[in-house]
Amino acid sequence: MTLSTDSIAVISIHHTPYQKAVETQSLEEMVFAAARGALADAGLTIHDIDAVVLSTTDQVQGRVIESMVVNGAAGGVGRDVTTIASSGEHAFAYAYLSLLAGQADRVLVAVWSKESEGLNPAHADWLGAEPFLLRRLGLTSVAAAGLQASAYAARYGFDEAAVRSLRDVRAAAATTAGAMVETDATGRLVAWPLTDLDLPRGCDMACAAVLTTAGRVTPGQKPAWIRGIGWATERYELSGRDLTGFESLAAAARMALGNNVLATDVDVLEIQEISTVGAFGAAESVGLAPPGGGAGAAMSAAVNPSGGNLFADPGNASGFLRILQAAQQVRGAAGPVQVSPRPRTALAAAVHGFAGQGAAVVSFTADQDEAA
Repeated sequence: MTLSTDSIAVISIHHTPYQKAVETQSLEEMVFAAARGALADAGLTIHDIDAVVLSTTDQVQGRVIESMVVNGAAGGVGRDVTTIASSGEHAFAYAYLSLLAGQADRVLVAVWSKESEGLNPAHADWLGAEPFLLRRLGLTSVAAAGLQASAYAARYGFDEAAVRSLRDVRAAAATTAGAMVETDATGRLVAWPLTDLDLPRGCDMACAAVLTTAGRVTPGQKPAWIRGIGWATERYELSGRDLTGFESLAAAARMALGNNVLATDVDVLEIQEISTVGAFGAAESVGLAPPGGGAGAAMSAAVNPSGGNLFADPGNASGFLRILQAAQQVRGAAGPVQVSPRPRTALAAAVHGFAGQGAAVVSFTADQDEAA
């Protein structure tokens, strides 16, 4: 195995439509549509792909060894296939590392969520909770988001006007992006200070992308060059973390950007939001604003032009989709939400686990000379 000295780029992206529940397609059909669309975007066929990376969520959909079901649909038959169970963004990082290690020339990554097939996404949360106390208490991602928001409000105050403004900004962007802004949310308090209007609305979706080395980029393809990538995991116990921010996200951003570079030097930021209030802390954690000042930064036009994930959250694929949306901006392929002029740099920030225990950050550039 020889480490590659080539730059690495995302050359194609495709995702299925935002849908509350996909009843006309099986999971395999959704994944096939995403993989086929990604290949078509790059002008490739499955025969041009060396390896496939999948990200599974067995507990949410209720399947056992879910990769066995979708392996063929993603094009994995006869190819090296790796399954990542921790998060979609980790699947992206693994594909990057496999190219860097010289194990492949082109890798297809497929990530999905079809939570409508399961009874309740919270059931998967309970399986991930410490079994003797937290599981009995009913800890879920929503409850953890509420605890995080309450910690933020206790330290910096709860700015109801800023929260309402963020909802409106994201709803407008989501409408432009074709996401599902219709909802039966009523403002019911769910986990203080968060209502059902402040939390992500789940949807079904499958996403895929092709990553390759510089030597395999061909004329006509639109590469988004990776100039930095980082990931980090914080301690599990919520009581052992400062919940007003995301320590893991800050650490991952430093890895991706370098200690002397801030997210303020990036043209566009796609950031996964645990909640409206959590969006403020996330903006602060990547250096967009000082502590307590994240409200204005989170509503900047350069943050989540895709609409983010509050109004359409594809579960396990949510963070991965933020990475793809950031890459699309650099590629000039973001459609109705394309920022003009075309951004030269973009950053994607994804989190997973209770209150953002883990995070991954990917930095993109349109200039190959700036790639890692």
